[in-house]
Amino acid sequence: MAVAQSSIQHHHYEPAVEPMEPSTTSATALPKQASFHSQLQSAKEARPAIPSAFLASVANIQAKAQAHLLAAITCERAKRWFQAIEHYRKLLNSLSKKKFPPEYVPGPQCSKLVFETYYHIGVAFQKVDYHRDASEEFTNAIESGNPPKVACNIGCASIPFYQTPAFARRAYAYVKCDKIKEAIGDATRAVHLDPSNPDVYCIRALVWSSVKEKRRALLDLNLSFRLNASHVCTLILRGAILKSLGGVSASEQNKDHEKALKLCRESMHFFDVEDFHNPKMPSFYDKFLWSLNAFHTITEINLFVGASFVPNSKQPNKVLDEPERKPFRCGCVPPYSSSSSSSSNLLLWRKTSARAVVASTTGINGNNCINCYIKY
Repeated sequence: MAVAQSSIQHHHYEPAVEPMEPSTTSATALPKQASFHSQLQSAKEARPAIPSAFLASVANIQAKAQAHLLAAITCERAKRWFQAIEHYRKLLNSLSKKKFPPEYVPGPQCSKLVFETYYHIGVAFQKVDYHRDASEEFTNAIESGNPPKVACNIGCASIPFYQTPAFARRAYAYVKCDKIKEAIGDATRAVHLDPSNPDVYCIRALVWSSVKEKRRALLDLNLSFRLNASHVCTLILRGAILKSLGGVSASEQNKDHEKALKLCRESMHFFDVEDFHNPKMPSFYDKFLWSLNAFHTITEINLFVGASFVPNSKQPNKVLDEPERKPFRCGCVPPYSSSSSSSSNLLLWRKTSARAVVASTTGINGNNCINCYIKY
């Protein structure tokens, strides 16, 4: 409890102290200075102690949330998707504002955890072909992340493990629900958020190809190819679409597929994938669109770090069931300058994070194939 109490911030008001007036002698300033410090000390001593019942209530909620999170992750790894969804629902219920004491104002980790929970519920629904339910959960994730209303399309960069994967996944779900206009909008938003990532162009190409706009799909795949000529996903999709358009005859060698095979032997099982309607799409997405998977960044829940204790008596006019807090954001930053240092640092961060994800073997998608992901 001592650790938890030190983690929670006190919200209190310092007494109004008039500024010291300038004087010609230090003797006249000392009494006012002493008075100033004494008032500050009195304010600190008047700070209310956090009740033990409050701490115990938050700790109890934290324990329940932790149990549901671990159970959900366990079910994901065992591919028991409906059970995972059930535990995630219970996790969200345990984090409801009604469950907390009215004096509790959650920290940013709580908002981040809510985003990840909605996202993984959406993924679980996609695994069992419940795409309408999946689209609703991705919408909840996007709204809980509180992204900008209009995507920046003039150079904005975003970390690819939050809002960008949610938009990409929802585009996939919208295609399966025959909401093509919405799917194109989400795919385009993903492109705007992470324009240097070849995966997002593959997502939009898959949307175009799903509605038989294969030449438009090729335009996006060519953009992806310019970013990375060894991008396995791009090579698989472009080879399949060119073949369906008659650009590669049966007697000719498919250069894109040959190159993909050299880069990743497993790619040979997906040479017929060209749109979201292919039954191999769930496995294809997991294996070749790694940067568009949002993995668990929170496995140990701590509801005390960054949280605040706001006593009722201190804020009589504040509506405590609607606490003011900074929303969790996806990492979208204002348009960066043209200087090479700023943009290169962002790209370096994204590359490092992508490699870390590939190297991980604790994701929900089974064994990772590090050779299937090409570093760009």
